[in-house]
Amino acid sequence: MTVSVDISRVSDLVREVSGTVILPRFRSLTVDEQWQKDVGGLVTVVDIESERFLSQRLQDLLPNSLVLGEEDASTKENPYACLEEQDPVWIIDPLDGTNNFAKGNDDFAVIVALSCAKQIRAGWIYAPAHQMLAVAEEGSGAWLDKEQFQFSNRGTADQMRGSLGRRFRNYIGMEDRFAALSNASCCGMEYLNLSCGKLDFAHFRRLKPWDHAAGDLLIREAGGVSACIDGSRYVPGASPAKGLLLAYDQQCWDMVSSAIEPVFATLPN
Repeated sequence: MTVSVDISRVSDLVREVSGTVILPRFRSLTVDEQWQKDVGGLVTVVDIESERFLSQRLQDLLPNSLVLGEEDASTKENPYACLEEQDPVWIIDPLDGTNNFAKGNDDFAVIVALSCAKQIRAGWIYAPAHQMLAVAEEGSGAWLDKEQFQFSNRGTADQMRGSLGRRFRNYIGMEDRFAALSNASCCGMEYLNLSCGKLDFAHFRRLKPWDHAAGDLLIREAGGVSACIDGSRYVPGASPAKGLLLAYDQQCWDMVSSAIEPVFATLPN
């Protein structure tokens, strides 16, 4: 199925929701504007209002499209069922890095992806506080702040900077293998940091589609490598046990994959 969408119009929408819904409440949330979800995790009025705004505007932009939004998904028994439909699906994270946002930390993002038959056709990641926008379109490339970019070789392991979860960073000897290890607690920021060269690799174990659909396409369209540790390609809605690893090239991917493999045996089932 061929899907045609105005890429620049979606870019305008993520900027618009950021300027009208998200940033006005940054560092001004009240206690009653944030709470814990029944399924766990923090949610705020900003998450809810941002998702409502984007869902309506994106469906208006692409008639007959469906929406898989993080907040609405938390209320459904089988939220990923829409990904099996032939109609295009907007996958939305209305406020990625909610905990950071609530704490006044700049590292939060809006993430939107357009999927059709489980294939990601386009993706947008915008960090409002940093004013960074990355866009990818299947078969056409990747852009960071309107400049098209491609990954290039970045050096040896001891020069590499990466994002790993706490258990991986704390594994004995891991920090000695790389120049720097970190975690932004915001998938959107990790993908943006990969795109602008602040990171050389990133590993994620929790693979919610709203966190990774856009980023997976972004890295692949920029010539990088995005693959699950088990060797399979990332598919929205799938959750392979060892997660997803992204790197600027195959040599880097292989090197990091080998380095983190022993950690899995130490993790709880």
